[in-house]
Amino acid sequence: MITKKTKSYPLLLPVICVCLLMVFGCNHKRKSIDTSANITPKVDKEVTIYGSENCDHCIEFRKKVDSLGVKYTFKDAEANENYYSEMMLKVQQKDSKGNISFPIIEINDEIMIRPELDAFIKELSR
Repeated sequence: MITKKTKSYPLLLPVICVCLLMVFGCNHKRKSIDTSANITPKVDKEVTIYGSENCDHCIEFRKKVDSLGVKYTFKDAEANENYYSEMMLKVQQKDSKGNISFPIIEINDEIMIRPELDAFIKELSR
Protein backbone atom coordinates (compact mmCIF):
# COMPACT_ATOMS: atom_id res chain seq x y z
CA MET A 1 0.00 0.00 0.00
CA ILE A 2 1.39 3.38 -1.01
CA THR A 3 0.48 6.41 1.06
CA LYS A 4 0.92 9.92 -0.13
CA LYS A 5 2.93 12.10 2.21
CA THR A 6 1.37 15.43 2.97
CA LYS A 7 3.47 18.32 4.11
CA SER A 8 2.63 19.94 7.37
CA TYR A 9 2.87 23.70 7.54
CA PRO A 10 2.78 24.49 11.26
CA LEU A 11 3.85 28.11 10.77
CA LEU A 12 1.49 28.89 7.92
CA LEU A 13 -1.45 30.03 10.06
CA PRO A 14 0.62 32.39 12.28
CA VAL A 15 2.31 33.88 9.20
CA ILE A 16 -1.07 34.48 7.56
CA CYS A 17 -2.40 36.09 10.75
CA VAL A 18 0.61 38.42 11.02
CA CYS A 19 0.25 39.39 7.37
CA LEU A 20 -3.44 40.16 7.83
CA LEU A 21 -2.69 42.28 10.90
CA MET A 22 -0.03 44.19 8.98
CA VAL A 23 -2.44 44.88 6.13
CA PHE A 24 -5.54 45.67 8.17
CA GLY A 25 -3.96 46.50 11.54
CA CYS A 26 -5.91 48.96 13.62
CA ASN A 27 -7.12 50.82 10.53
CA HIS A 28 -10.29 48.76 10.24
CA LYS A 29 -12.50 51.85 10.55
CA ARG A 30 -10.59 53.98 8.09
CA LYS A 31 -12.75 56.80 6.88
CA SER A 32 -11.76 58.93 3.95
CA ILE A 33 -12.01 62.60 4.75
CA ASP A 34 -11.27 65.27 2.20
CA THR A 35 -8.69 67.53 3.81
CA SER A 36 -8.08 69.44 0.61
CA ALA A 37 -11.14 71.62 1.21
CA ASN A 38 -10.59 75.21 2.19
CA ILE A 39 -10.60 74.64 5.96
CA THR A 40 -9.11 77.36 8.09
CA PRO A 41 -9.45 76.32 11.74
CA LYS A 42 -8.45 78.77 14.42
CA VAL A 43 -4.76 78.35 15.14
CA ASP A 44 -4.67 80.50 18.27
CA LYS A 45 -5.59 77.51 20.42
CA GLU A 46 -3.07 75.36 22.25
CA VAL A 47 -3.17 71.84 20.79
CA THR A 48 -1.45 68.79 22.28
CA ILE A 49 -1.55 65.34 20.75
CA TYR A 50 -0.81 62.43 23.07
CA GLY A 51 0.02 59.21 21.30
CA SER A 52 2.79 56.92 20.17
CA GLU A 53 5.33 57.18 17.37
CA ASN A 54 4.34 53.60 16.44
CA CYS A 55 0.55 54.02 16.44
CA ASP A 56 -1.03 53.92 12.96
CA HIS A 57 -3.95 56.09 14.08
CA CYS A 58 -1.56 58.67 15.56
CA ILE A 59 0.59 58.79 12.45
CA GLU A 60 -2.43 59.16 10.16
CA PHE A 61 -4.08 61.78 12.38
CA ARG A 62 -0.88 63.83 12.63
CA LYS A 63 -0.48 63.77 8.85
CA LYS A 64 -4.00 65.14 8.45
CA VAL A 65 -3.44 67.82 11.09
CA ASP A 66 -0.13 68.75 9.43
CA SER A 67 -1.94 69.11 6.09
CA LEU A 68 -4.27 71.63 7.75
CA GLY A 69 -1.30 73.69 8.94
CA VAL A 70 -2.30 73.44 12.60
CA LYS A 71 0.57 73.80 15.05
CA TYR A 72 0.59 71.30 17.90
CA THR A 73 2.81 69.65 20.48
CA PHE A 74 3.20 65.89 20.18
CA LYS A 75 3.82 63.94 23.39
CA ASP A 76 4.78 60.28 23.03
CA ALA A 77 2.93 58.83 26.02
CA GLU A 78 4.12 55.33 25.22
CA ALA A 79 7.80 56.23 25.44
CA ASN A 80 7.65 58.81 28.25
CA GLU A 81 6.15 57.96 31.65
CA ASN A 82 5.68 61.62 32.56
CA TYR A 83 3.63 62.24 29.40
CA TYR A 84 1.63 59.08 30.10
CA SER A 85 0.84 60.17 33.67
CA GLU A 86 -0.05 63.68 32.49
CA MET A 87 -2.36 62.26 29.81
CA MET A 88 -4.07 59.81 32.19
CA LEU A 89 -4.69 62.54 34.76
CA LYS A 90 -6.38 64.72 32.13
CA VAL A 91 -8.45 61.81 30.82
CA GLN A 92 -9.56 60.89 34.34
CA GLN A 93 -10.53 64.51 35.02
CA LYS A 94 -12.75 64.31 31.95
CA ASP A 95 -14.40 61.36 33.70
CA SER A 96 -13.96 59.05 30.74
CA LYS A 97 -15.18 55.60 31.63
CA GLY A 98 -14.85 54.12 28.15
CA ASN A 99 -11.90 52.58 26.44
CA ILE A 100 -8.95 54.87 25.99
CA SER A 101 -7.04 54.71 22.73
CA PHE A 102 -4.59 56.92 20.88
CA PRO A 103 -4.52 59.61 19.79
CA ILE A 104 -5.78 61.70 22.66
CA ILE A 105 -6.12 65.36 21.78
CA GLU A 106 -6.13 68.33 24.12
CA ILE A 107 -7.37 71.67 22.79
CA ASN A 108 -7.29 74.42 25.42
CA ASP A 109 -7.94 71.95 28.27
CA GLU A 110 -10.69 70.12 26.33
CA ILE A 111 -9.90 66.40 25.92
CA MET A 112 -10.89 64.38 22.85
CA ILE A 113 -10.26 60.64 22.73
CA ARG A 114 -9.43 59.37 19.25
CA PRO A 115 -11.57 61.95 17.46
CA GLU A 116 -12.42 61.95 13.78
CA LEU A 117 -10.79 64.80 11.88
CA ASP A 118 -14.09 66.65 11.37
CA ALA A 119 -14.76 66.65 15.15
CA PHE A 120 -11.22 67.96 15.71
CA ILE A 121 -11.75 70.77 13.19
CA LYS A 122 -15.10 71.61 14.76
CA GLU A 123 -13.47 71.89 18.20
CA LEU A 124 -10.72 74.12 16.78
CA SER A 125 -13.33 76.39 15.22
CA ARG A 126 -15.33 76.93 18.40
